[in-house]
Amino acid sequence: MISGHQLGFPGRAARADRPGPDHPTLFPMRITLVLVLALLAACAAPRDPGAPVPGQLWQDGQPTACAIVKVTDGDTVRVRCASGYETPLRLMGYDTPETFRPGCWQEEVLGKRATAWLRTRLRAARRIEVIEIAGSDRYDRVLVRLAVDGQDVGAGLIAAGLAAPYDGGRRIDWCARLGV
Repeated sequence: MISGHQLGFPGRAARADRPGPDHPTLFPMRITLVLVLALLAACAAPRDPGAPVPGQLWQDGQPTACAIVKVTDGDTVRVRCASGYETPLRLMGYDTPETFRPGCWQEEVLGKRATAWLRTRLRAARRIEVIEIAGSDRYDRVLVRLAVDGQDVGAGLIAAGLAAPYDGGRRIDWCARLGV
């Protein structure tokens, strides 16, 4: 049998500068390793099957194999399903100011507030329900209506003054709406 030393990989005997297993400098590293392994084991512990999965979507009273993984802006989120496939969802019934290409800085500020509102609600949600699915838009986003803990997301954003009712027609001129 060929040893690692013969292939150019020094073994323990060939490295006199390596500390032995009882060397005092190895003790802190061993403690750190044990703590890291314990932390990893705790993270990998099985979940309570009744516990909610963060961001998981529900439909018709049943959990789906999809979860929200990103809030793009106040009216668009991305979901990842069990297959690993990600797709964008356009939330229906309202429009929020643009954050990607705003017409004015006031639109961008209000759009960021709407995005933060949605992100906060989704992170704190016990249940995110798909109320309605209505095909897709010209950007291939699936059109859906969502409820967070029983409250329609669009109604919440509109009530907070961060969105306007929208039925998919002509785009809202947020700068004009804001009086800019």
